[in-house]
Amino acid sequence: MQSNNVTLPATRHTDSSRKLSLWLTVAFVVVLVLLTPVVVLYLSDAEGQRVSYQVLSSILALVPLAFVVWALHAIDKWEPEPLLIKVATLLWGGVGAILLTLLIAEIATGLLVGGGIIQTKPQLEFYGTVIQAPVVEEFAKAIPLLFIFLFMRRQLDGPIDGMVIAGLSAAGFAYTENIQYFSGSYIEAGDASLIFVVRGIMSPLTHAIFTALGFGLMMGLVAHKSRIWALVMFPAGWAISTFLHALWNGSSLLLGNSFFISYFIIQVPIAIGAALLVLMLRRSEAKLTRERLLDYSRAGWLSPEEVHRLSGGQGRSQLMRWARRNGVKAEMRRYIYAATRLAFNRQRAVTGRSFREHQGHEADSIARFTELRQSLLQRSHGNAQMGAPGGALASVSSPAHFGDEYFTGAGRSYPHRHPQQRP
Repeated sequence: MQSNNVTLPATRHTDSSRKLSLWLTVAFVVVLVLLTPVVVLYLSDAEGQRVSYQVLSSILALVPLAFVVWALHAIDKWEPEPLLIKVATLLWGGVGAILLTLLIAEIATGLLVGGGIIQTKPQLEFYGTVIQAPVVEEFAKAIPLLFIFLFMRRQLDGPIDGMVIAGLSAAGFAYTENIQYFSGSYIEAGDASLIFVVRGIMSPLTHAIFTALGFGLMMGLVAHKSRIWALVMFPAGWAISTFLHALWNGSSLLLGNSFFISYFIIQVPIAIGAALLVLMLRRSEAKLTRERLLDYSRAGWLSPEEVHRLSGGQGRSQLMRWARRNGVKAEMRRYIYAATRLAFNRQRAVTGRSFREHQGHEADSIARFTELRQSLLQRSHGNAQMGAPGGALASVSSPAHFGDEYFTGAGRSYPHRHPQQRP
């Protein structure tokens, strides 16, 4: 292995850009919370519907929304998607998908009723619940994922990313729908406690699971393949999401008031299966991270110790505990994220997708990673507490080793051999 040095370009990562991202995110959330009740009120057909019911229902609907967003955030923790993309997707689900669904439903129902295909009220109820709602709603919720797949594919790295994006769009959709259900219950019965327990407590993940297991999983599986795969996987995902949605709606319609029967026979097994699938996919992400970072280790860019700590949940937790004790929590989080992005970008090249694009991004990725590593070194060397890191890291190395060899185990000078030169 050659020992010649290469100079890596510095990258910009300003505080102003992070502040702008934060403020835009806050603005998106405020718009979602304020605009959605207005949309529901405008679209409502109930006479005498009062604004107070909408406000109260909006507050109640925040409870299941917060839980779903928290769950998706936990799933997305290994390699998180940009915050603006996630919030914009949530906003689309809560406003855009609702409006599109109502528009398509209005046109389709009018044509079917006007053409004499639907002639009775039971037929209309069955069509609206089992056919129209699953087909149209799932399509509307999947639009952000399709857009990202076609135009922002660097943000789609696999099934987890697809499921998170799909789930967020569905969460926004469910938020608006819950406002409609809760306010309707207030108007009809003067109380929304039962519908809140059923929709907000017992089944808050329903919409997210349907869209994630269909569209999210299918589109994520071909994230590293040609865009032509969208012609196959988008309809496949649509079919799966629609089937799950129709199965749930159909069982509720068939069993009537026997909610708990359909809940435990259909919803609970689907939720358990989704949870097991997510665990399996998360392990796959960790394995992929380790394999791709080992490419850089063999090329001399990372130390084996570095790869070990960065590619496992336990190792990352140990790093974050050490960082919190030594006042470098933010830097460590960015360092871990940069390493994960480096691994996932490398995966694109290994799988044969966008190799030339990868060549253009890899130098910047390595430069960013190196910059963060050096920042941690400088901060830790100036920290008086470095003399006693303690915890799991202390059992691995001494403070001097952690500072001088863990972060620069491959040497302070980086070899000319490039990771693209496969071992």
